[in-house]
Amino acid sequence: MPEPSPLPAADALARLALGRYLAVRPGESVAIETWTHALPWALPFVLEARRRGSDPALLVEDEVTFFRSLATRGERPRGRAPVGPVPSADVYVYFGGPDDFPRLFGLPADDLEAIVLRHGGGWWRAARRSRLRAARMAIASATATAARRYGVDREAWQREILSASRATPDRLGPRGRRWLRRLARARTLRIRHPNGTDLTARISPRPAILEDGRVDRGDLAAGRFWTQIPTGLVAIPLRSGGTEGSWEANRPIYDRWSDPPVALGARFEFSQGRLRQFAFDRGGEPFAASYATGGVGRDRAGAVTIGLNPGIEHAPELADIARGSVSLLLGNDRALGGRNRTAFGYLSTLAGATVELDGGPWLEDGREVAPSVGRRRAPGPTRPRSPRSETRRSAI
Repeated sequence: MPEPSPLPAADALARLALGRYLAVRPGESVAIETWTHALPWALPFVLEARRRGSDPALLVEDEVTFFRSLATRGERPRGRAPVGPVPSADVYVYFGGPDDFPRLFGLPADDLEAIVLRHGGGWWRAARRSRLRAARMAIASATATAARRYGVDREAWQREILSASRATPDRLGPRGRRWLRRLARARTLRIRHPNGTDLTARISPRPAILEDGRVDRGDLAAGRFWTQIPTGLVAIPLRSGGTEGSWEANRPIYDRWSDPPVALGARFEFSQGRLRQFAFDRGGEPFAASYATGGVGRDRAGAVTIGLNPGIEHAPELADIARGSVSLLLGNDRALGGRNRTAFGYLSTLAGATVELDGGPWLEDGREVAPSVGRRRAPGPTRPRSPRSETRRSAI
């Protein structure tokens, strides 16, 4: 009998990921890449791959050796990513790192970007050609180091990730596909909330995208071979320059690579399709610095996403997939088939919003309204503005 896993939850996660998400078949090759801190989560994936009759290969980046190599390596061309696994496998699972990521903050920006992105453009092109099915495991991000930096409870963070991972593609897919059918006929959407949000946007003719965790033939044909576990959202591309009104996020924005790493109360004002003003209650300095150098296209809203996953409530880095959450993407929209190439991108999230399609009700407080029986809901009273504690309103 095999020895039990030191993390019983890891066994269940491996069964879900390689079964219901990635649909690993007998005879397929599975590459599992991990950092040492996530090795207890990754090892059960090796066992599960073998149990399913596939051929696993485990690649381990030792964190101690990694940081020693940064101190001893010779000159390396800027912006060149470390060599990753050749995407010749059928399935690729990635447990990200390093755990001690604050040690990377002193690196030159190009080197840091290369390490964070991990693989270069050649790797991604080869992966698309080979029709690789890949998944990034969010559980590897819920480390003690990240929890301290964010000021959250690590165990609660992990519990939410594991709960949300049980919302598998077969659970998320039916609702998501129903939303896609409804969105295919829509031309405009309006987002409202009692906090003062009242945003109208024109929907792009490009089709909305369902992210349910399954990498199927349609995804591969569109070049989308990568998913996250857990996940669950519908992404709605917007027409460039078609966004008007006010937006105020009410969920924290977590970014481990920013200082400070948590932003609160992001507020955006759009006029004539462009971002004209922005403000934050706290932690807006990284946004301002990045926006200042973002270049052409930084001021355009690229997409709205609607979350599908019932397992997420407060987990850092996953607010956009929480059921009923509405997120606004500002800047680069290339991942959704758009043409905005700006280096700037920013995602902020609003929970409890009312969303209308073409003037008719769709979502109220995150709950779907049937088009045949729903009645239009008047917006709630505007919440008084809170004093700006750190970042003052900025005119652009």
